[in-house]
Amino acid sequence: MSHYTDASAWRESAACQGIADDTFFPAPGDTAAAEHAKAICAGCPVRRPCLAEALAEEGGRTKAYRFGVRGGKTHGQRYALYAAGRASRKTAA
Repeated sequence: MSHYTDASAWRESAACQGIADDTFFPAPGDTAAAEHAKAICAGCPVRRPCLAEALAEEGGRTKAYRFGVRGGKTHGQRYALYAAGRASRKTAA
């Protein structure tokens, strides 16, 4: 359970504060830049709520409509998490 009372209050503690936004939106195929962004996220104390917000915002979007590194995951990694969760929900139903 989160200790943040405001849904976005966690942002104040994010490791990405003050880092240029484009750091988290590497060019397609630029794995070095993506790994750099993920390394910043790796040490972030609020990586989990960031990832949860990204997954909630992206909902049923395909990989083509997911962008950047959020919560320490690339757009493709977040899509894989979404797809795995969707498959497990279908299995449970």
